[in-house]
Amino acid sequence: MRGGRSFFSALLALAAAATEVSAADIATRITARPLSGFAVTEPLRARFGRLDYIGGFEVRADRREVGGLSGLAIADGGRRFLALSDDGLMVRAGIERDPRGRPVGLSAASIRRLQTPKGPLSRDKALSDTESLDVFAGDGGRPFGVISFEGQPAVMVGPMGADGFVGPLTAIDLPKELRRLQTNRGLESVAALPAGNGLGGRFIVLAEAAERGAKTGNPPGWVIGGKTPFAFRVRRVNGYDLTDAKVGPDGRLYVLERSFSFLGGVRCRIRVFSLSDIRPGAVIDGDVLLEASMSEEIDNMEGLAIWKTPGGETRISLISDDNRAFLQRTLYLEFRLRAP
Repeated sequence: MRGGRSFFSALLALAAAATEVSAADIATRITARPLSGFAVTEPLRARFGRLDYIGGFEVRADRREVGGLSGLAIADGGRRFLALSDDGLMVRAGIERDPRGRPVGLSAASIRRLQTPKGPLSRDKALSDTESLDVFAGDGGRPFGVISFEGQPAVMVGPMGADGFVGPLTAIDLPKELRRLQTNRGLESVAALPAGNGLGGRFIVLAEAAERGAKTGNPPGWVIGGKTPFAFRVRRVNGYDLTDAKVGPDGRLYVLERSFSFLGGVRCRIRVFSLSDIRPGAVIDGDVLLEASMSEEIDNMEGLAIWKTPGGETRISLISDDNRAFLQRTLYLEFRLRAP
């Protein structure tokens, strides 16, 4: 990745020169079924680990494109929603809330294919297997979106438009070791690092599982976007795979994980890690914030967002990838993070 200001200036120049794409947007009608609670048999229960359940809903849409959601960003203090599908589509919508502030649905939804400076992202699955999305402030405070790709490992960055979509994408340099990642269990997460993080990079990327030929089951991660990228690993505990990650307002790394077995069904977990533990060759371990099973309202939870309310509360939002399968659901869940 080229040095800070020149890199972001180049991105803005590419965005200005790109073909106007708003005409390709697809409007879609989304309905939602609010969830009565998070615990299936205890709908009034609010506390789960260090999180308080705020609300959630099941997403239902009239277009198949609103499915396979695996990346998530929340903006405007919980009013705007941007999700990323696993085939290169962005879904933008407003979040509807009841008088108590609980999320109950989505409004004014629109779909757009990710763009490069040459036009729409390829529809080839190997080139459009997008998995994770984060939004961060570049030079001068201008917002940018960063996206990870799993099929052929890639990380791309583009300026955020005033319309809430990510603009034309430019690839950044990645370590050669990422070529050894498993095709369908590869680069799963990207998290933007805050300025002055001390790690010498701009982003953390995580693989879903250990790479081919690895002598350990611990999935690898990298700090990239600086002069000297380096690798580390995340300790794998109880068979969970990594599905998304974000750096929270408190400067810690939050990681969403998932596991599945035919006997136990699907499970999800959130762990939190200290950035100070991340260094070349380290194996990091974290504290569990939440662990949920089929006793709770979960599905294939893949997307994680961390954001602040206008009142200063830290919220964690999750979204599930329904694999566009009849028996699965697209769920949006929202929690409040309690102070330690």
